[in-house]
Formats: sequence, structure tokens, C-alpha cells
Amino acid sequence: MYIMADKAQLREQFSKEWQKHYELDILKQKGFSRKKCKSCGYHFWSKDEREVCADSSCIGYEFIGNAPSNKKLSYTGTWKEISKYFTKHKHTEIKPYPTVARWRDDLYFTIASINDFQPYVVNGEMPPPANPLIVPQPCIRFSDLTNVGVTGRHYTNFVMFGQCAFNSKKTGLFYWKEEAITHDIEYLKALGLPEDELVFKEDVWMGGGNFGPSMEYFCRGIELGNCVFMQYENLPDGNSRELETKVIDMGAGLARLSWITHGSPTSYDLVFGDVIEKMKKKTGVSVDEKLHEGYAKLSGVVDAEEGHSLASEEEAIARKLGVDKNELFSQLNPLFSLYSVADHTSTLLFAITDGQLPSNMGGGYNLRLILRRAFGFNDEFGWGLDWPQIIEGHAKHLKPLFPHLQEGVCTTIDVVAEELEKYKNTQKKAKGKVASIVQRASRENRAIALEELTTLYVSDGIPPETVQSVAKQQGLEVKIPDDFYSKVRQADEGEAKKPIIDVLGLPKTEMLCYNDDAAFTARVLAIKDGWVILDKTGFYAESGGQVSDEGTLNLQEVLEVKKEAGVILHKVAMPQKFIVGDNAQGEIKMDKRRQIMAHHTGAHILNAAARDVLGMHVWQCGSHKDEFKAHLDLTHYKRISEEQLDAIEMRANEIIGANLPVTQKIYPREEAEGNFGFRIYQGGAVPGLNLRIISISDIDHQACGGTHISRTGDAGLFKIIKRESVQDGVERVTFKCYLAAVKYVQEREKIISSLANSLSIPQKQLVPSVMRFFEEWKERGKKLSKLEAQLASSIVKGHIEKAKKEGKGAVELSNLCWESGQVDLAAKQISDEGLIAILSNKEKFIVVAVPEGKNESALELLKEKGAKGGGSEKLARGKLA
Repeated sequence: MYIMADKAQLREQFSKEWQKHYELDILKQKGFSRKKCKSCGYHFWSKDEREVCADSSCIGYEFIGNAPSNKKLSYTGTWKEISKYFTKHKHTEIKPYPTVARWRDDLYFTIASINDFQPYVVNGEMPPPANPLIVPQPCIRFSDLTNVGVTGRHYTNFVMFGQCAFNSKKTGLFYWKEEAITHDIEYLKALGLPEDELVFKEDVWMGGGNFGPSMEYFCRGIELGNCVFMQYENLPDGNSRELETKVIDMGAGLARLSWITHGSPTSYDLVFGDVIEKMKKKTGVSVDEKLHEGYAKLSGVVDAEEGHSLASEEEAIARKLGVDKNELFSQLNPLFSLYSVADHTSTLLFAITDGQLPSNMGGGYNLRLILRRAFGFNDEFGWGLDWPQIIEGHAKHLKPLFPHLQEGVCTTIDVVAEELEKYKNTQKKAKGKVASIVQRASRENRAIALEELTTLYVSDGIPPETVQSVAKQQGLEVKIPDDFYSKVRQADEGEAKKPIIDVLGLPKTEMLCYNDDAAFTARVLAIKDGWVILDKTGFYAESGGQVSDEGTLNLQEVLEVKKEAGVILHKVAMPQKFIVGDNAQGEIKMDKRRQIMAHHTGAHILNAAARDVLGMHVWQCGSHKDEFKAHLDLTHYKRISEEQLDAIEMRANEIIGANLPVTQKIYPREEAEGNFGFRIYQGGAVPGLNLRIISISDIDHQACGGTHISRTGDAGLFKIIKRESVQDGVERVTFKCYLAAVKYVQEREKIISSLANSLSIPQKQLVPSVMRFFEEWKERGKKLSKLEAQLASSIVKGHIEKAKKEGKGAVELSNLCWESGQVDLAAKQISDEGLIAILSNKEKFIVVAVPEGKNESALELLKEKGAKGGGSEKLARGKLA
């Protein structure tokens, strides 16, 4: 087998054994022969006697203005032709998975069609939904951001046509290289492409610990697809072996397949259809068609994200076209930017419909990044784009392929409006900051540093193009790195979780907590680092945001209960009193258990109620449940109002009042996903082939390992006690259920009753009476402040007159009993009279004010007083040591 190597080394090894990996009967029968490209050095198969392969980097885009197809297929029409061919040839078309990959713990978004089947189908542990199959899978990637709109082929959101087959021990090798390549040739012919012009290029694929040969296929300069033969797996010792389940993973860009049938300058006009046409009319963006086509034919070499120099590539294109580079791109850049806006808004619609909101964290960060980039282009060119119209247009245009996008239109429009307000506020605050940085760089005769551009973009939401525009007005050139956006992308990975103890060799603990028994007997298997490990236990271990049960083991209090790799650990004060092999008696505090069960089911009820009130974009992204209260962190793009909280609370109590059944059932993963969809993953990805699904009648279904009540009525009262924004785009709702809620209401009623009695006011009159008292108190405070200000001004006036009389140039007062605001006003009063003010109060707050015409520095005077602070040459504030 093969020693673990990098892609280049593996390619070299496979190339030496090309007969084994790439020589196919179907290619030889059809007259294809193997050749070596004189340009890139890769081997390829073609029917003609060409000396270079058909990669765009070797020959450019020969299909532009010269479409090889005898058909002109629309974007959605292309899929219809593909589906027609493959379903006719016994492939099953399955529904695409969401773009938000909640079934995976290693991805925010679906980035390829094979993600739908990783890891369990690919590794043979779970049967595929069909075999063989095809899927029009929408994918979201941010790795090519700088290329989007520029190359004609790059997107942040695209549809990957996936053709998959899974060759297991059960099926045998029924659909492998010969079958896959045969179908790829034939479906391309069904799209009107001539077989004689197809070129298959040898390559390798690596990913997720697996690898294998692959065949990329091209026509007239454009790569249409890549058929991967997932054949080997890496072993821990560095060697490899054949996979038990060998997978055909062919991925082709639907946009490119439609594009080649037209030969148009870009694929964007086909993919965005009426949306981009209306955007062009609205903005007046147009280019010389001949010039655009000339650029497009040469743009196959453009790639800012692959270590290429975008500037040199653009220079070379301009030279070949015989035009000035600046003149060429001053015409093309507005169009490139408009295409980018169309792409970015489409991505937002897909992601928000599937439940991911823009934010400053994780996958949401990337969505905010592209949305602010779109806002930046709109501002830069002064287009005044109609965002709702664009979003509605995308959903309408894509309805034949993705009808579910209609459900996300209203939410996406609201989110974009909210994000636009945030963007505008940020821009206002940051406007002076940009000007300051530009002026400083100009004064210091230097370029604006990459770190400064990155900070402005990440912290203030100001795209580098805006900085470039401001700098240009001041005669300063700003160079934006070709890979700027790839450099600022964040990966919210976090540190790997460390095991509590080593449980290697210990069997998984049998869980008795779902039986709801108060007592149990179990055998002691091990004692490690103060943890007692049993063969079975009635204690629920802390997980999924739910705290552990309390109780005793052999009359010793159980301090903590944790879970490690399926083994449940019990922390006790005196573990030495337990003996391996002996039995242990456990007792659970059932009153606490029942309260926590009510809170956990209450969290599921809250989730369902919040979706009903706020919309389907609401997902759980954090939780905590104990015996006193619980909270749920919900995705929402703005603060939940009091009226919405009331509506959520009312809906939750309606669900409780209906006394609906709460059931638990173990399903095979594929059945659970098929029955209930991907909303079951509210708490994130859940490992395992079987999932425990908690269902509240037909209104909520979640994969959950917690303990629950058996009917919603058992939750009793549901009461929201607090709302807070824990991070951008996440609202935390804290609540109480069952007896905890009753106690809370009783305590509140006692407070209200006590307050009403103390003030001798009826409870109904409590609010208006307290408000009247408060207003009267505020009014008295204002009068007192006014008198204090007048007194302070009079005192300062006396010191000013004294200083002038004595010929002093400054007034210095310390240990003042004024608030910092009053000290500021006094300093201004003194400096307005032409005197330096050095004032401090009892809290050690110090202000130095230097009037115009004085050469002294307020900052230097502040330092002389031993204070730490900052400000300007004329006004400085700080804190005395």
C-alpha cells in the first residue's frame, strides 16, 4: 500500500501506476489516449492529438463566444436535463441537505455534496438514502471570496451536482470507475457537449483520512467536474489500506454546466437571471461587450486565493487586450462588484433560511463579512440598491430548484435591514477613525499597514475598499492584498476538550436514569482519581446543559457526576471506602430530579414557542437547566421585545395547558433525519448511529439525552424571569417551571404586597404612584445640581480673579468635593478666561486644560502631576496615583 504523503508525492506515485488507477476500458473503447500536458505537466486523456490539457490555466476560456453545446440551457433547466438522464439510468434523486451543517461538529456550512454522507455512510456504518444517487446540493464556501464576481466562475454559494455510489461488502463493487466515467460522458452528451472535445485529467484527492485517484473533466478550457474514487484510508502507523466501502464522489458545478452551453462571458448572468438584470438597470452598470468578452476569455488564469499575483495577472490581461490596465478595470470593477453583491445576497438567503444568522462568531462572522462587503460596494458606487427586491428576486428565480427559500424571504429581509442599521452606525463611529489613520500614514510618509486595514474591517466593519477611497481623496495610495479576505476569515475552533480521566478498557455504563427509579444497586468496576465507576447507575451525568443528579452512594454524598466516552464517573469524598467488585447502593434525590426534568422539558417547550412567535430562524445555541431555573440561548437578529416575550410565555403555557404527551424513542439516525429533519440537532451535532428523540406531540422533536417529564402538563407554570443579549445575534431567555415558578411568583407577590403596604397605596395604584415619587425626586435632584453648579462657578470665578490679580497664568485646585462632570466644567470656565486649569477631586480624578495661545502641553502637565491618562495637547484627563 501507500505510505502517508502529501498530495504532490501521492500524485507522483499514482502517476507511476497509471494503468492501475486511470486506465479505463470505457476511455480506450471510445478512442481516448493518455498524454502529458506541455504546459502544466499533468497527464490527461483526450480523443484528439492535443499537446496541452484543457485546463483554463493552460489554454484560457476557449468556450466563451464559442459554446460547444448544441443546446442553450438555463440554470434550473440544466438540472432538469441532468436529473432526466440519471433517473432514466436508475439513479435516485434525493433532496439536498441544508447549507448549515448542523449534523457535523467540524463544519459550519455544507461545502461539498459528499458532506451529506459523512461520516457514517462513507465509512459504511449507515446505509445511504439511495444507491446510486444524485443530489443538487447548495454549498457555501468563503475560501474564494476575492475571486467572486471577478473570474466568472467563483461563488460563495453554489450548487454542486453530486453523483455518488457506495460500494460496500453487501453490494460488492457494483458501481466503480468504469460505471462512473461512462455516466459522466453520457450526461455531458445529454447537455449537448461533443464527446470528441472532452478531456479527462489525472489527479488525486485527499480528505478526512481517506484518499484516492480522481479524474477531472474539461471542455474548451473549463473544468466541469471531478470524479473522485475514494479508495484508501490512512492508518495510524503511516501506512494505508483499501477502504471497506469504496465511494464514487463526483462533484460538478451546476453553474459551469449551464455556462458552457451558452459561452457567455460569465456564469453570473445565468445563475442570477432576472435579479442581476434588474440590478444592472437600477445601477446603470454596463461595460463594452467586446472588451468584457476579451477579458473573460483570458480570465481563466485569474485566481487571487491560490498564491497567484492578481496584479500581475491583470497586467498581463490588459497587455494582451492592448488597453491600459487602469482604464480596463475602471470599466470592469463596478460590474465585478455588482456580481459580488448578487452572490453575497443569495448566500445570505440560503444561510438564513437554513438557520444561520450574521454575527461576530463562527459561521455567522463570515455571513456578516460578506454582507458588509455588499453594503460597502453599494456605498462606494452610490447605487442605492433595493435589498428586499434583490432577496425576493433570488427566491423567485431559484423556486424551481429550491422552493423552501420562499420561507426565508421575510426573515432575510428583516435581518438585512437590521444589519444595515448596525453597519451605518458603525460607519458613523468609524468615519473619523479612517480619516485619522489616513492622515497619520500620509504625515509619516508610509503605506497603511495590513494590520490597520484588518482592524478597521474586523472591529469596525469598514471594508478596505472604503479606506482606499478615502485615502485616494487625500492623495494616498492604498494597496489591498489580493488575499485580504482569506486572511481575515476567522476559525472559531477552540481548544480540544481534555479527558477527565483515562477510561480506556472500561465498558460503557448502563444508564438507569430514564427509568425514574429512586434507588438502584450496581457493581463497582473501578476507582480512579477520586471517581467511582459502576457497571450501571441511576445518576444522570452532567451533559447537554443539564446538571447532574444529587444523592448518595453507600450513604456517601455524590459530589459530581460526569461522563467520559460513555463511562459515567461519580465523585465522592471518600472513594477509598469502595472496593472493586463489591456492590454499591445508590439513592437519587427525586424532588430535585423532577424539578430539573420540568426545566429540561420546559426548554424544549420554550424553543417551540419562540419559533412560533419569532420565526423559523430560531435555533438553540446553548442552555442550562438546574433545580432553581433554566435558560435557553436562542438565535435571533435583534433584541426580543417585551411584547414578544409575553407572547412566547403565553404560547409556552398554552402548550403546557394542552397536556401534550412527551415521548422518548430510539431511532436509527437516517430514520430520525428522514422523519423529523435536521431540526433535531438543536444542541449541535450528536454522535452515534442511533439517536434518542424527545417528541412533544407533533410540535417539537429533538435529539436529546436528558431526563424529561411524560406530559407537558407536568411542567405546571412557565414563567420567563429574564432576557439578555449574551452575544451578537444570541438572546438568552431565563425561565422557571413547576414548583420553582410557583415559588418565584409567590415571592414577587410578597414584594409587591409589602411595598404597597409600606406606602399605604392599593396594589393597582402602585406603579403610577411610584413613578410620581420618582419624577418628584428627579426634579429635586435637578434643582440641587443647578444650585451646586452655581456655587462651584462662583468659587471658580473667585480663584480666576485672584490669579489674574496676582499675575499667575494658572489656577490649580485639589481635593475638590465635586463630581468629575463638574470638575470638567470648572476647567473649561478657567481656560476660557485664558488661564491654565489643573483641577482634581477627592476621587483623584484630574483635568488639565490649556487655553489657545499657551505653549504648554496638557499631556505633559498631567504627567508632571504623576497622573495616568490621555487626551490632547489642550485637554487631558486622568487619575492621580
